[in-house]
Amino acid sequence: MKTKNIIILLLACLIGGILSPGCKKSFLEKPKGGSVTVDTIFHTKNQAQYAVAQMYMLCIRGYFPETYDGCRPEAITDQLYIIHPAYDWASNTIGTGTYITGNMSANATCDYGFGADNGNGFGWHYKGIRQANLVLKNINMVTDADNSWKQDVKGQALFCRAMQHYELFRYYGGIPIVNKPLDGTGKISVPRSSVQSVVDSVVKWCDQAAALLPATRPSADYGRITKLAALALKSRILLYAASPLYNTPANLKSEVTGARYGDGRDTVLAYPTYDPERWNKAAKAAKDVIDAAGASAVSLYNTGKAVTTGETYATIGDYESVWNVFANQELILVNTSNQVPSGNAWGDGSAWGQYLSSKLRLAQWGVKNNVPIEFMQQYEKKDGTKWTLPASGTDLPSDIKALDLDPRFYQTIAYDGMYYSSQRGTLAYYKKGDYSTDGNLASSDAGVDGYAMETYKFVARVDNMSDNHFAWPVFRLAEFYLNYAEAINEYQGPTGDATNYLNLIRKRAGMPEKHPVDAGAFRDAVQNERTIEFAYEGHRYNDLNRWLKAKSVLNGTLHGIVTTARNVGGTLKRTWQTTSFVTRVFPARYYYVPFPNDEVSKRYLGNAKGWDGQNPGW
Repeated sequence: MKTKNIIILLLACLIGGILSPGCKKSFLEKPKGGSVTVDTIFHTKNQAQYAVAQMYMLCIRGYFPETYDGCRPEAITDQLYIIHPAYDWASNTIGTGTYITGNMSANATCDYGFGADNGNGFGWHYKGIRQANLVLKNINMVTDADNSWKQDVKGQALFCRAMQHYELFRYYGGIPIVNKPLDGTGKISVPRSSVQSVVDSVVKWCDQAAALLPATRPSADYGRITKLAALALKSRILLYAASPLYNTPANLKSEVTGARYGDGRDTVLAYPTYDPERWNKAAKAAKDVIDAAGASAVSLYNTGKAVTTGETYATIGDYESVWNVFANQELILVNTSNQVPSGNAWGDGSAWGQYLSSKLRLAQWGVKNNVPIEFMQQYEKKDGTKWTLPASGTDLPSDIKALDLDPRFYQTIAYDGMYYSSQRGTLAYYKKGDYSTDGNLASSDAGVDGYAMETYKFVARVDNMSDNHFAWPVFRLAEFYLNYAEAINEYQGPTGDATNYLNLIRKRAGMPEKHPVDAGAFRDAVQNERTIEFAYEGHRYNDLNRWLKAKSVLNGTLHGIVTTARNVGGTLKRTWQTTSFVTRVFPARYYYVPFPNDEVSKRYLGNAKGWDGQNPGW
């Protein structure tokens, strides 16, 4: 997998100190290195590739943690419970312990950078933006490249700038728009812009990028941005912008109490008035992605295998294949850092096998990625009906199989008594009870707990448990089927087109069709479909927030399953019961992440009337 793009990534760190500031520095400070250094970097095509690689490293993050001890971002949602406080050390990159207890602070937020020791996430976004702006400004200086190559690089840089403005937007709302390198030669004042300005800017840059980028890339350039990726980013931000957090209808105004100022400053948090046409724009943008997919050789991964029957590529279901088959046709843009061979300074892929993965991946050294029952119950039965887990049972693996759930559950969630692979065998999460020993996955830093379920999505199982086939999806086509279905329903109700795209995803999964008769029922259906289809892919945080559902979903107690081994006539049986995991707290102010105090104190975020620019409630 040593593609051209990957080789470039290996060199990214060589210029990290030349074109980006130190980890602890403010993004407003002058970049290190003078014009001679920039002239040198952008003199030849070969040298300029280093700057482009650095741009990718900073901007095409997806939601993949970049550090050895980074945790899955879902740890702050209802998808995942990392034992608090015993494992707070393993999830401090996003401040899980303080976040889930309602104690997030401005200097320790869920916006992660490159780890807790490398400064807050806010500044890292602007490092990426600066790098993209440097490439845009200087790429014409390259002397040995033709114009088509330069235009292609400009398209990639425009996308990267748009991507990091989107990342800031999804956390903070309106943020400073930076469309040129900040040189630090004088007092720089870049206040927050309105939500409308940020969205309009990202959309404009995506359109400009799409006009410059090719529809496809040769395999040697796998992981580079294409026209379809630019259309995908445009679709995503327009969907978010149309959603209730930013485009708030009258009947949901009470949901944002405590998350708004209640005056003219609210333009940095939302549009002043609700407009259904924003849903229409979102629907059109999603349909543009769907319509352009064919020219980019992108299609839904669907071979007719809804169910996993083994641990080989030939026997895993289509849903599981999407995140196991490298460079498969459904992926629009991925983070390829995992394909960089080990032993390099950046992106050596080691994080895939470290704490973020799961207990089952690393056995005694791993951190349990426990799945709450509340999230488990989001999966329907295979016949499409809802269900509720009883309080206890006599044999967990038999009981979970008997539930006969959506096949995607069994391709995502591991549980006690499940056969996993030839390397791991049957998973043993149980406490010993009257059996001779605890299961090898039963314990944690908090002692023996017997917690019996964790996600195995992006945990190697096929190919002898090799991580090399993974590439973290930034965009895949299924998202835009559901983007379109959601947006068109909000604009004109559950049309045949909306229902069709919803059911294309369900059909691939082996689930029966749904035909909701009104917009409310369809909204429930498509929101649940997104929850299941994109489980553990970094969407849940954004979706709960933009739907204004986080306050109801993330306030309350999450529960889990504990198994205990029993010797029943010489046979091991895993009796089980439900248990409380943690009582979650989600204050309304959490809908917008606070800006770091050191940036707020510089007074550039707000205005001359005394407002410091901080989000409400912080």
